[in-house]
Amino acid sequence: MTINPPAIATIPDAYALGAPEGRLVPSGAGDEIWVAELGEGKPTVLLHGGGPGCTSWTDFWTVAPLLAADRRVILLDMQNYGFSTQADAQGPVWTWHASKIAAALDQLGIVGADFICNSIGGSAAIALAADRPDLVRKMVVTGSEPVARGRGAKTPELGEEGATAWTNYYAGDGPSREKIVAIMTRLEYFDPAAVNETNVELRYLYSLTPGQRYLGSAREAWGQPDDLEAKLATVKARILFFYGKQDVFVQDSYPVLLSDIAPHADVYLQDEAGHHMEEERPHDFVGIVTTFLDAGTTNS
Repeated sequence: MTINPPAIATIPDAYALGAPEGRLVPSGAGDEIWVAELGEGKPTVLLHGGGPGCTSWTDFWTVAPLLAADRRVILLDMQNYGFSTQADAQGPVWTWHASKIAAALDQLGIVGADFICNSIGGSAAIALAADRPDLVRKMVVTGSEPVARGRGAKTPELGEEGATAWTNYYAGDGPSREKIVAIMTRLEYFDPAAVNETNVELRYLYSLTPGQRYLGSAREAWGQPDDLEAKLATVKARILFFYGKQDVFVQDSYPVLLSDIAPHADVYLQDEAGHHMEEERPHDFVGIVTTFLDAGTTNS
């Protein structure tokens, strides 16, 4: 399926590529967050990563329908992502994102949800679990770097490339499918052959939304990442730190360090998986995640 999106992406464009219909929910200070829902059952919030074009649907489109077989899946796009509204981050950025997510969940009447989070979504979810423990039951965190200690790219040159990916993507001739493919194959996937044409189209489309264009042009939109070590140490929810062994951004020892800080945490390191194992190995991903979420716990 191929489309030629306009200069600014629109919601019908996204629906044409199979994205579920959603709505804008107030997230405080006049801002709004885009949410869509699939299925019924235990509320399960999906939070996306931070690359150009990333949203809850582009990151989880391969697994969201599988999870929705027996769960109420809530696809939530953080501020400035997808069709959520444009806003400057206020204060420490992960705590700020957590406050916006909390406001949206309060509007939806959701408490005690499970969270499945990629990259920056995991950092926001950890801040949320510390500040609003009533909203979080269990968490799966993949590829996130919430703590400064031990942080460092497994492949330094690719880590540097990742640090400039946003600037380079929106610079020069601007966004393109070719640039999206380069980001996905060089930085995000273990197996370049797994890069899917539909996901390339989705990532390209969502990279054209106003909020993402703003992130690509204005440093103040990003805010300052906060070191969440102290907050992680207070999180009561059980966490699965689920990382790809071939993730170029994270040392294999890093999720173990995070599990030592968190009061209740498990670690799963998956082989033949990069930064987006939910797209590379979707059925394995769902099996591991649902086994963890459905298992009983002894902590309060």
